[in-house]
Amino acid sequence: MTIPEEHITHVVQAMSSATISCPECKTRIRYGDYECPRCGHDIEDQLRAWAAWLLDPLQR
Repeated sequence: MTIPEEHITHVVQAMSSATISCPECKTRIRYGDYECPRCGHDIEDQLRAWAAWLLDPLQR
């Protein structure tokens, strides 16, 4: 299976431009975090929203 170049470009751009922040204390979330490193708030909803945003254009 060959991945189209525009899909790869979309993912790379999304990773460099997206900022996910804790909804409680607004701390920026780093790659690999599943909870806020400052206040401990669960950020799964924010990660899932980002993933949906990332994948939506690729399904067209």
